[in-house]
Amino acid sequence: SSHFGSCARTATRSPSARLAKAAGSGALPAGGRPPMEAMESPFIDPATTNNAQLAFLTAVYGVVLYQASNLIAGGSEMLQLVPPIAGIVGSIVLPILGAVPDGMMVLFSGVGPKAQETVAVGIGALAGSTVMLLTIPWVICIYYGRVPIGKSGKPDWSQKDKASLCGSGISFQDSIPKNAKLMLATTLLYFVIQVPSSWEEASGADTRRQAKGETGVAFWGLVACCVAFCGYLVHCFLDANEDKQLAEVIKGIEKKQISIGAALEFIQATSGSTPDDKEVGLMADSPDPASMTRLKKICHPFFKRYDYDKDQVLSQAELKPLLHDLGYYPNDRTVADLLKGSDTNGDGQVNFNEFVQYLYTFMLDTDRMKQAPNFSNPQLLKTKGGDDDEDEGEEMPEDLQHLSPPQQMMRVIVRSAWMMALGTFLILLFSDPMVDCLSEWGARLNVSPFYVSFVLAPFASNASELLAAYTYAVKKTERNMTTALSTLIGAACMNNTFVLGIFLAIVYQQQLAWQFTAEVIAMVLIQWIIGICAICRRTQTMVTAVIILLCYPGCLAVVWLLKNYGGLD
Repeated sequence: SSHFGSCARTATRSPSARLAKAAGSGALPAGGRPPMEAMESPFIDPATTNNAQLAFLTAVYGVVLYQASNLIAGGSEMLQLVPPIAGIVGSIVLPILGAVPDGMMVLFSGVGPKAQETVAVGIGALAGSTVMLLTIPWVICIYYGRVPIGKSGKPDWSQKDKASLCGSGISFQDSIPKNAKLMLATTLLYFVIQVPSSWEEASGADTRRQAKGETGVAFWGLVACCVAFCGYLVHCFLDANEDKQLAEVIKGIEKKQISIGAALEFIQATSGSTPDDKEVGLMADSPDPASMTRLKKICHPFFKRYDYDKDQVLSQAELKPLLHDLGYYPNDRTVADLLKGSDTNGDGQVNFNEFVQYLYTFMLDTDRMKQAPNFSNPQLLKTKGGDDDEDEGEEMPEDLQHLSPPQQMMRVIVRSAWMMALGTFLILLFSDPMVDCLSEWGARLNVSPFYVSFVLAPFASNASELLAAYTYAVKKTERNMTTALSTLIGAACMNNTFVLGIFLAIVYQQQLAWQFTAEVIAMVLIQWIIGICAICRRTQTMVTAVIILLCYPGCLAVVWLLKNYGGLD
């Protein structure tokens, strides 16, 4: 109690008393004026608190950062209600603002007279955020989104009742392995500075000499991160627009406003091919993967719709009505011939890939294509994304629904602007004191601030991702599962480009030494483990969930082992 009282008195001492004590001890600079930080900072110095007070301060700052992150996310998502900028918001604004909390934590960790020491908080926030997002929310998706696995070895999404721990799992669409490969590619950016840093350390250079030798490398690493960051945003923008266009085509086919022949012409037009060009696009003998992927996206919803017994294959009875819905009306004999010719594995049924391959072959036959219906609604086949689509994502807030559309748009923009502005202001204001608290915990626990920041910082800046993962998972659909996992992989890509770029800017500007070999190895290793799981295991069970969950403490264990027994850093 005496210690608590002493610390409390120190923390609450009046400004004049603190200045008098500083003057008496000779701590003030020439002229008797205190440092600007002592005069203007509204925050309590963590070094003057006891453990209970420090825990309280850390919790308060964490809650404020959490709420600030929610304000930014909520404001940016609300902008998707504004049609002219909805595509840009979803593909560019949301990823950037989602990375702002971690980026500011990294930024403020490298500012100050002891930046070489406190920057460990920044690398802890970066590694902790990346690993946490790829592990705990991923496991939440598997646990709460799992459904029974059918005879084909794939999840049966028609059975949405709670499944047992064994014999259940999830699956996702083709975009997840593609995005996982992109994530693995962005991890290579760490080695732009890590390789020269390891060379400097191996040569026996001290911290100052190492920092001087890494300044130029940090600059080029920053350039590489900027290029990768811009490239990733362009990829997100193009991918979002393509999905939007394909969704319109699929919607048109469902309403029987577009035939499959017209849909093919749309794909050809947007992939740069023409019906007379036999060497590119879908009309080539060997279609390019991108065009075939688009064809699969169009066909996949209907394949699942008419797979009545949910066994992932189509029988003759299931195949005929599907072909009818696609605008082709064969008789029973033609369907039987189709089944026989398309059944490459001889099981008497047609799986999805066999069906798409048959459809592709059918479309290359000019005479048969002329007999197939070719009709479309011109408004649904725009080669450039229009704004006529009905957005099924965000809903207008109830308190704005009584207003006219122009008034709604104005209110949405204003509300979104102040939410994002307030959230950004709070993050800028509280990131620095949060870094001080985490550094102080490291000093008191006699451990590197990296470990403290790794555990605590992500739950302040990314806790909303846990709730978002649960919200998507409980819907138990492959589409929602894909959306949830894509968000997590996208966040990792942003950390590997945007946040790492901020880190390298700090290293370059402050001339810091990159002494994080163990941390980089552990962080990249975990991303590769999870990335390979996403690429190779299209059906993920609770066994996969356990492996992914162990990666979270495993990252800390790898860092500790490399530092204490590997002699790194």
